[in-house]
Amino acid sequence: MRLKPIIIFGVIMFCAFQLNAQVNYQSEYLSGKNYFKQANYQRAQNHFVNLLDLNENNPFYLYASYFYAISAYETGNKERAMEVLGRIRTTHPEWDKIDEANIWYGKMLLQEGDLLKGLNVLNSIENRDLDTVAQKIKRYTLVNYDSIPQLQKALELNPYDKILAEHLAMKINQQPIVDRQVELMEFLIDSFNLNRASFDFVDKSVSEKKDQYRIAVLLPFLTDNLTTTKGNKGNQFVLDIYQGIEIAANELNANGKKIELFAYDTKRDSLTTSEIIESGELLQMDMIIGPLYPIPAGMIRAYSYEHKINMVNPLSTNSETIATNPYSFLTKATPETRAKMAARFAINNMESKNATILYGSKSQDSIFAYTYKRELEKDSFNITWMAASRSAVSSTEILRSLTEVFDPDTTYTDGKVYVSNTVKVRVSEEDSLIMSRDTIGHIMLASSDNLLVSNVLSAIDTRRDSIPLIGYDEWMEFNQISFDQLQRMGVIMIGQNYFDFTSAEVVDFKDSYKESYNKLPSQYSYDGYETMRFFGAKLIQYGNYFQYGLYEEGFQEGYLYFGFDYTNANDNQVVPIMKMEDLKLKMLNYEQEEEENPSVFKE
Repeated sequence: MRLKPIIIFGVIMFCAFQLNAQVNYQSEYLSGKNYFKQANYQRAQNHFVNLLDLNENNPFYLYASYFYAISAYETGNKERAMEVLGRIRTTHPEWDKIDEANIWYGKMLLQEGDLLKGLNVLNSIENRDLDTVAQKIKRYTLVNYDSIPQLQKALELNPYDKILAEHLAMKINQQPIVDRQVELMEFLIDSFNLNRASFDFVDKSVSEKKDQYRIAVLLPFLTDNLTTTKGNKGNQFVLDIYQGIEIAANELNANGKKIELFAYDTKRDSLTTSEIIESGELLQMDMIIGPLYPIPAGMIRAYSYEHKINMVNPLSTNSETIATNPYSFLTKATPETRAKMAARFAINNMESKNATILYGSKSQDSIFAYTYKRELEKDSFNITWMAASRSAVSSTEILRSLTEVFDPDTTYTDGKVYVSNTVKVRVSEEDSLIMSRDTIGHIMLASSDNLLVSNVLSAIDTRRDSIPLIGYDEWMEFNQISFDQLQRMGVIMIGQNYFDFTSAEVVDFKDSYKESYNKLPSQYSYDGYETMRFFGAKLIQYGNYFQYGLYEEGFQEGYLYFGFDYTNANDNQVVPIMKMEDLKLKMLNYEQEEEENPSVFKE
């Protein structure tokens, strides 16, 4: 049968159109590729954009889309680039170049903050060579991720990702020592065979056990200002510390000289401390005690870290004193540690899940308060009121807020009637909350300010509604507060450490001290003694890097104090929580309650 001319013409025209379309597609693609190779990404986009329609006449759709997305990324349009790559992954998951697309897509996701999805995409790459590229991308993009909980979640979903595990371990290692999740870091190092030398761990194999240990005592003796006149000297507390250290060293040397002391006067200034460092004598030391003041302490902390020499501060409770230095230790607990232990106690013992937190003007008060808040909120506590007192006026305002009540018949402008025995709490300059007593829950008062503590105690006493109060053991030293009041109100006290003044060990220490120095020891004498006695014994037991044994010992009884615990920590984890019973302190968080000698008081 003969075709009509018009039909033949139509077929020819259609084929010509198709051929011309393919020629145009090819021309656009080749032009785009040419500009792409020249890194002229804007012009490349102008050609590739004409090839983004998916149809049977466009054989360049996938490649053009891929190169268009990269060009868009290079010109700063990441959102458009991700949109196009995402479409390729959805419509053509079996494309033979899908791994290349996933490299770019995963990289963009990580750069845009989508950690979980970015890792999922990069970890799905099967091509071995491209997987090596993906690992490099992860390594340099993960540096932007600091959140340890976020990284932990990512590792749970990617349990075999060594680069992620290494990054998480490094982030933990960069945390202040008081916040480090040491057990998790140890797990990551062991499970993924990470280089332990990259982390702040002391290798126990390098700890050297010696017949004799040299200990530098860096204190502000101010020897140039010493006089022979009677009476308290300005630096008497420093002399008390050193005298306590001397007695402990003598006891450790009772069966042969194992400890040799070297005293250095830091004079509270950086110049003198620098001269001590430059002398090079500290390089011969196995341990340093002190310094006490922030600037000299910071200098020695840096020196300790650089030269790997253990140092101990007998007085400080500031976490900055140890910071990220695994060679720096505190005899006492930091506010962070005390707050965590207090929160643990509250979580286990408070019936109400509400809490009020008040704190004083000192930086360590706010550190304690916010650490306490964070720990309670992890356990679904509701912090109904949190306030700081930085002046007598604000202290008085807290007193008024805690004691102000409203009559049942009182009607306010909003038409509501409020019940009595409530508290009106100002939460800002304009707004107040009216809180019932059960809303308050318990009160944590993180302060050693005499006026604020007295006001809060007075307010709770006035209310007579048995609101639980948690505070510091330092309150027992306030003249305005009696043991009877603390007992009657059931105040729970967070301690540092305490000891039994009637114990044989304390009596022997007093006798030795009086015989040596013709006076009774002060609190600083006890601190110096206990620091030297405990850490000196660890030197003798474990060698100059005693921490490898210290971290694993758990609770250890003290010599005068209640005890020590440095389980994966560089500050003392023993935080006694106490209350008065029969005008004697009772331990609430340790089984050892000293029932044989219940008269245990902190000096």
